Amino acid sequence: MEHDHLNGAALERLLAQDRTEDENRSLLHLIAVCPECRKAGGYLLDLHRTGALPPLFGPVDVALARSRAEAPRLWKILERHPHERRLGLARATRRFASWGLCELLCRESRKAASDDPRRTAELAELAVLIADSLEEGSPFEAGWIYQLRAFAWAHLGNARRVSGDVRGADDAFSMSDPWWEAGDEAIGDALGYGPDILALKATLRRDQRRFPEALRLLDRSLAGYLHEDPEHRDRHLAGLVLVKKASVFSHMAEPERAILAFREAEELVDSGRDPRLLLCLRHNLLDNLASAGRFAEARELLPEVEALCRSAGSRLDELRLRWVAGRIAAGLGDRTAARQAFDGARREFAARGMAYDAALVSLELAVLLIENGETAEVRELAEEIAEIFRARDVHRETLAALAVFQTAVAVDAATADLARDLAAYLTRARLDPELRFERER
Repeated sequence: MEHDHLNGAALERLLAQDRTEDENRSLLHLIAVCPECRKAGGYLLDLHRTGALPPLFGPVDVALARSRAEAPRLWKILERHPHERRLGLARATRRFASWGLCELLCRESRKAASDDPRRTAELAELAVLIADSLEEGSPFEAGWIYQLRAFAWAHLGNARRVSGDVRGADDAFSMSDPWWEAGDEAIGDALGYGPDILALKATLRRDQRRFPEALRLLDRSLAGYLHEDPEHRDRHLAGLVLVKKASVFSHMAEPERAILAFREAEELVDSGRDPRLLLCLRHNLLDNLASAGRFAEARELLPEVEALCRSAGSRLDELRLRWVAGRIAAGLGDRTAARQAFDGARREFAARGMAYDAALVSLELAVLLIENGETAEVRELAEEIAEIFRARDVHRETLAALAVFQTAVAVDAATADLARDLAAYLTRARLDPELRFERER
C-alpha cells in the first residue's frame, strides 16, 4: 500500500498530537520498514531500541530522550578542556545548552564526591550554567526549565557541602528552592527530581547537625520513591534514602538506630544497579557496628567490605576502611594491629591535607598510647596534630581546644576520656567554626 513518506515537519506534527500506544507502535514500525521514512525518523527508532522512550511518548519525551542520548558526545568534547575553558565554551556555544548534558554533569558530580571534591564542584558549577542557558519554549515549557535549574543548583549545594563550604551550600539551596517551588506549582514533579533534591538537602542539614529537619526531609524523599504510582516508584532509590537516614542516626551518635536503617536498606537496594551504593551501605554498617561495640560482628563483615573496596571503591574508601579496621582491632584487644592501622591512616590523611580526619585518627591512636602509658609518644602525637592544624589555618576555637590537650599532655594529665572528648568536638567543629570546646565528661 502506498503512503506519504515522513519528513521532519510531518513527524513533528504527528508527535504533537495526542497519540495512543498502538499509534506509536505503528509509527515506529513504519520507520523501521520504510527507508525513506527512516531518513526523517530513524532517531526515534534508535531511541526506542535502547529503551529511552516510554510506550506513550510525545514531543517532550522525544526531546528529553534525544538530548540524553547526545549528552555523552557533548561531554567528551568539553571534558578535554580545563574548567574555565569549559565554562567559556558552554556560554558561547548553543549546542552545549543541553538538558541531557546538564543531567549528566549532575550525575558525574555525585560520582566524584567520594574522591575529588574539586571536580565535584566544577561539574556542578557547569551544570548550573547550562541549566540557566536553556531557553523556555517548545518543547520545554517554563515549569520544566525551572525544575532542571532547581536540580542543578541542588547539586552545586551538594558539591559545596562536600568541599566543606557549608555556608555556600546553604546559599545554593536557597537558589534551588524557589526554582523548584515555581516548577512544582506549574507541572508537579513531572521529572521525578523532587525526592533526590530533598535527599541532597537533608545531607546538608545532617552536616549542619540540624537532625530533626534532615530526618523530615528524608521521610518526604522516601515517600516519593515508594509512591503508589508505578511510574514514580523506585525501591532502589528508596534504599539509598534509607542509607542517608542511617547516616543521620550515625551523626546523632545512635549507632543502633543506624544499624536498623542499614539493614532495612539492604532489602531495597539493587547491587547490580549501583555497586558503589552497596559499598557505601556495608562500609557504614561496619563503622556503626564498631561504634556500637559490636566488634565480633564487625570482624565478620570486614572481609566483605574489603572486597567491595577493591572492586568498586576509591583510594579514599580504602583509607577510611583502614581506619575502621583499626577501631575494630582496638575493640577486640589487638592493640598492635590497631596501632599500625591508625598510624598508617593518619599519615596518609595528613599527606592529603585532610586535617580533621588526620586529627581524629591521631586521637584514637592517642587513646591507645595513653592507656598503654606511652607518654613520650603522646606528646609527639599532640604536637603533630597541632602542626597539621596550624598549617591549615583553621579557626581559633579549634586551636584553643588543641592547646588544652597539649597542656594536659605536657604535665602528664592527659586521659583517654580527654582525647575522646576532643575527637567528638573536632567532629562537630569542622562544620561549626564558632563552636567552643567544652569537656563532656
